[in-house]
Amino acid sequence: MKEKIAFWPAWFLDSLPEKDKRRLKPAILKQLKLSQIYLWRALNIYDDFWDGAGQAKKLNLANSYQRRYFKIIYSLGLARDYHYLFDRVWTALEKANQAEMAQPRLKIMEGKIFFPGRWPEFKKLENLSRKSLVLALAPLAIMYLQEKPPNRKRVLGALNFFRFALAAKQLADDAQDWLSDLKSGALTSVNLLLLKKAKRGGLSLDWKRRPEVLDQLFVREASLKISQQLMDLCAQARQAAWQAAWKNNCSLIREIIEPLENGVKEVEKFRSLLAKKPKKMI
Repeated sequence: MKEKIAFWPAWFLDSLPEKDKRRLKPAILKQLKLSQIYLWRALNIYDDFWDGAGQAKKLNLANSYQRRYFKIIYSLGLARDYHYLFDRVWTALEKANQAEMAQPRLKIMEGKIFFPGRWPEFKKLENLSRKSLVLALAPLAIMYLQEKPPNRKRVLGALNFFRFALAAKQLADDAQDWLSDLKSGALTSVNLLLLKKAKRGGLSLDWKRRPEVLDQLFVREASLKISQQLMDLCAQARQAAWQAAWKNNCSLIREIIEPLENGVKEVEKFRSLLAKKPKKMI
């Protein structure tokens, strides 16, 4: 069980203020850990199908993982309010999958990229978490196990922490995979920045014949905006953690937010080195 996601319930418990922390049975914490692993594995298999790379032989395995996840959550005997939240978050995931399927893809011929006739919108970057926010539900169950009913303001703060943190993680993943996404014709919030910049500049994009054009657009233009967006999402996650009354520098911030922030700082160092070099005409 090497998936880091398995530690989220324990990190969540550790992040709670001492005065509110109650003893949680080790057996329950172990079950929540297992539920995270099952859900993580199921989502990864399903995501491959949404991306068009799924293997039919793995579908039964994904269904089995998800069924075991639901069995653990429903066995906890949580309050109706929790299950209402549970249903809302899962419904948001389903709608996000439907929207992704309806989204236009880029037309690419022999490496040449054609600009889309209709540009998708990414107005609220926190919506990038809609497909992964279900991963917050097992950790959130701890609040409903400890306090009946839990403080609504703190529940909202905890949920928003995961919303912003998972959006930041998705944005960071999209930034890392920008070129492979572009080649496959996928329109993400990351490669949309680069495409719009190219169109405004009247540039022709061809990842086979002139890959350096795409590289320069990403490094010198898109990555700057992405860094700002990542830091904004991390700041919002920290604010939400404060609303949830978590401890300063709690485990969830150390393990999820700080690595993202440090990654942005490393990118900034690299960009500062590039800034010292003369720009070539794209």
